[in-house]
Amino acid sequence: MSSNIELRNINGKQLIYVEGDPFLILSFQLDCDSCYDAGTIDRMMKNAVKMGCTGISLLLYWRLIEPEEGKYDMTILKSMLDSAAAYGLKIVLVWFGSYKNACMHYAPDWVIRDRTRFARVIKEDGSIAPFVACPNGKELLEKDIAAVSQVFLFLKSEDTQNTVILFQVNNETGIIGNTDRCHCKVCENLFIEGGYREKYPDNAAEAFMAESILSYQEAIAKKAKEIYDIPCYMNCWLAQHSPDSIPGYTYPCGGPVYRVLDIYRDKKKYVDFVSPDIYTPGYRDFLRIAEEYCFEGNPLYVAEHALGKSSRAYKNVYYAFGEFGALGFDPWAIDCAYPDMMESPLCDCFHERWSDEAYDMLESFVPIRDCMIPVAENMGTERLQYWVQEEGETSVTLLFEDVAVKVDYCKPEFGASRGIVIRMDDKEFIVLGCKSTFCFLDRNGEKLRLKDSWRGTYKKRKFIRERRNTISWNDDAFTVMLKECGVTLNILDE
Repeated sequence: MSSNIELRNINGKQLIYVEGDPFLILSFQLDCDSCYDAGTIDRMMKNAVKMGCTGISLLLYWRLIEPEEGKYDMTILKSMLDSAAAYGLKIVLVWFGSYKNACMHYAPDWVIRDRTRFARVIKEDGSIAPFVACPNGKELLEKDIAAVSQVFLFLKSEDTQNTVILFQVNNETGIIGNTDRCHCKVCENLFIEGGYREKYPDNAAEAFMAESILSYQEAIAKKAKEIYDIPCYMNCWLAQHSPDSIPGYTYPCGGPVYRVLDIYRDKKKYVDFVSPDIYTPGYRDFLRIAEEYCFEGNPLYVAEHALGKSSRAYKNVYYAFGEFGALGFDPWAIDCAYPDMMESPLCDCFHERWSDEAYDMLESFVPIRDCMIPVAENMGTERLQYWVQEEGETSVTLLFEDVAVKVDYCKPEFGASRGIVIRMDDKEFIVLGCKSTFCFLDRNGEKLRLKDSWRGTYKKRKFIRERRNTISWNDDAFTVMLKECGVTLNILDE
């Protein structure tokens, strides 16, 4: 069955369309164990809305959906749908099934306990990896498919508002546990019969596991789409560009890392795209990883991103949409703190307290949310340009065909400037972002007069004027201040 949710190509980019309009995912994921309780989920949604989110990433645990074999309980999924609809949020539904960070801890107990019926990875020395599923185990795949099928039958029946717009097929798939691949009898036969040593002499084991994992995920996605057709994707525990990265030892072997992206690119059919989980510092690392996962037929979706000042999530979101035309940006996790990431959770709902990083994300998300369709429809064109302030920078001049937009950054102590400029027509420019002032120049650098400038928001494709901006004249130009985050419509004089 088709839904009103689909992937479409626009300006050479793939975007999610919901009921005929492009939709940008501005989201936060909840912590790994935060989706057992409906009250916790509701509180996090309330705060996500305040931070400018258009969606929220929620985890659906197989062990909660099917606590007893063949007996399904969709209570938590129903509460997710109801809460999200009440807050006007879309859901990215993340399936914690046979694989969560390469392990099966979120599978039902009756699956975990039965190592004979539900095959586990066998290491080269013959020992078992007790919590790592063999992707070529047919009975496990059948049960995983059956559970997901029940989820999609429920969505088909109950999700009348197109609340769930994206489905992640398991989480950070692959195998890990000090082994290069699975060496069970089934896998040994498939490895030999497939001629992997000959086809992939440099990485035979990883290529074999990649094809095995992809086949497993493809089977789930195929069945899900037959029931209720929404986009499905896989995320990835990244292997960094380092000789110290060893598949199956330091990261899951078989997941869609850059070393086997060609396999995923050429062989995926029902999995619509693969996405990186980015936890590396520095914008150069972000740009490199984003570029690797932004290839033909694979839109950039940042499925996870570290939070905290050092992570630069509040800056990198503008690189994601401005440079790569991303379909979404989804930091992890709104309600969890790690010492190396930040001092406190982004949002501590129990004490009604936000961290400083929460306000940084609000200032990044809100302007994009309030100008979502113009941003989406102009990404990948010369009509849209962006800026992100890096250390030591004080300004930038963005060049259009016959007009330049000069952006001056606020002092660093006030925070980093970031934003987007969209040329709507010859005289109209949308400028959105924060921590900036801007003016317009002609191609010779001469100042241009502004006829008008307004703060406001877009309701789909219509700009709703809220208040007129104060336009100041100085030696440089007619200047508009954008210190607080927001969206401005600027009209040049004739």
